[in-house]
Amino acid sequence: MRNLFLYVIAVAVILTTVAVFYLFCGDEVNKRNLDFLSEYEIEVKKRPVETVGIKLPSPFDNVYTEYNKLQKKAGLDLLPYAGRYAVRYTYEVLNFPYAADEAVRANVICVDDLPVGGDIMTVSATGFMEDLGFIKRNDK
Repeated sequence: MRNLFLYVIAVAVILTTVAVFYLFCGDEVNKRNLDFLSEYEIEVKKRPVETVGIKLPSPFDNVYTEYNKLQKKAGLDLLPYAGRYAVRYTYEVLNFPYAADEAVRANVICVDDLPVGGDIMTVSATGFMEDLGFIKRNDK
């Protein structure tokens, strides 16, 4: 019974911490992310559908080397952040200019709560990944 009580207390503390961060700290970061995406004319739902902590490898492996080429198409570069911890925020895109068989997502990679990279993509095996400038260049 004591273990159950401690478990319930631990879950309550974790949920409270997450709620406080989301309500107070998260709004400022979220606003920066939305402003960052709007610079690329990307319209998204106002709240992320996913938030994940990541570590950018150092040195970059082949996957990140290729991913950074995508960043550079949008005028971004993740290489200065190699080895750093980051957070990837994923938003649902509302203005993708072409029909897609599934929801289109915009990822924003933040280091120290500042957006430094990202992409537009779908999650299926037959999906796609584009740089953040894709909509701006293709919206007609």
